Amino acid sequence: MSGAKYVGPIEFQKNDGDYEYFEIYSSKERVIFGSACNAGFLESGYIEREEHESLDETLQEMLADLEVYYNDGPQFVSRIVCNERM
Repeated sequence: MSGAKYVGPIEFQKNDGDYEYFEIYSSKERVIFGSACNAGFLESGYIEREEHESLDETLQEMLADLEVYYNDGPQFVSRIVCNERM
């Protein structure tokens, strides 16, 4: 996460009515999502940035994949990479 800048929070409602919340950081190569705690930032995953995409477009793709991950399952995501925390 060297050189990453804080983008802000992202929150979405799952099909079961519960909400998921992530803090977002952006670097030149990727957009990272995770959560903050007293030990620091805990990365849950990331999405690679593509040359032709703006940050907003990458964030939209990340949000769409996160919604699919939580509502349909990890086997259906296309671009995000998640770790075992998810």
